[in-house]
Amino acid sequence: MRQPASGRYVLKFISGKYQGGEFPLDMNQELIIGRSSELEMVLVEDMVSRHHAKITTTNNEIWIEDLGSTNGSFVNGEKITRVRLKEGDRILIGTSIIKLVYEEAAQAPEAPPAAFPNTANRRSVAPHHTQHGATLSGVLSGIIDQVPLPDLLQLFGSSKRTGCLIINSNNSEGRVYLREGRVYAAVIDGNLDIPMEKAFYRMMSWTTGSFLLDTSISAEFEESINESVESLMMEGMRILDEIRAIGTDVPDYNAHLLLPMPLVPPLRNLTPALLDTLQLVHNYRHVETVLNKSLATDLETLQDIVYLIRNDYLRTED
Repeated sequence: MRQPASGRYVLKFISGKYQGGEFPLDMNQELIIGRSSELEMVLVEDMVSRHHAKITTTNNEIWIEDLGSTNGSFVNGEKITRVRLKEGDRILIGTSIIKLVYEEAAQAPEAPPAAFPNTANRRSVAPHHTQHGATLSGVLSGIIDQVPLPDLLQLFGSSKRTGCLIINSNNSEGRVYLREGRVYAAVIDGNLDIPMEKAFYRMMSWTTGSFLLDTSISAEFEESINESVESLMMEGMRILDEIRAIGTDVPDYNAHLLLPMPLVPPLRNLTPALLDTLQLVHNYRHVETVLNKSLATDLETLQDIVYLIRNDYLRTED
């Protein structure tokens, strides 16, 4: 761990109702986190116990210990009793994801941030409110750029969350429904014609946008997934790796494809699967629509599209 002499460690709230808040850590400090008003770091929400967790800084080490909280404390998706923290670790307490970051002296503000006013030796976080002034409950929100979806899903799986994870990215809305940490449905833009596993794996590729986990939302579907987050993520990461390995010819999902006129290479050279993909492109043109309509996986369909582009059966629209 870095020596704090030239800077300091800071707890940054990267999601949840305190998103944007910061809490600087001093060395040789014992910090109790909880809902009780007499604590230094007060998180006012139902899922946080009165005395939830303790962070101790000593001898250039930072440790976190769960204090027997009802809903547990998690570090990088793993439920902990006591563990040593390192720079970049993500802590989940209640609906807050907190990242441990190091700031050089030039970055560190001279006074505590306004979000953590120091009153009677207590620093608390100012919660976000709804338009009616009520504190949001059961909602965890943030930005995918700061909390990648694989990390986020691992946190929710390990903490056995129930609710609906709503993801907005590039004008698409994805919904992942969770029950006790297991995924039972995944839907993109309300389109139930897309197989749910396909929808889930595609969302894993989204790297920008926002997310919100609302524990009050549930839904029932005729077909469901009923898989652990871990097993789905393993398959999803494998698919992503293979898509990346195809090369730079993979078109953007929002791109449009065309058949060249005249079409020079002979159709008889194509396999039935390639002909099916070519027909889908002829009918729909839009890459994501072709993926939705294809009976094959996104990986198989993208491999077909790239083959057809490289062999002059298709081109991207200018």
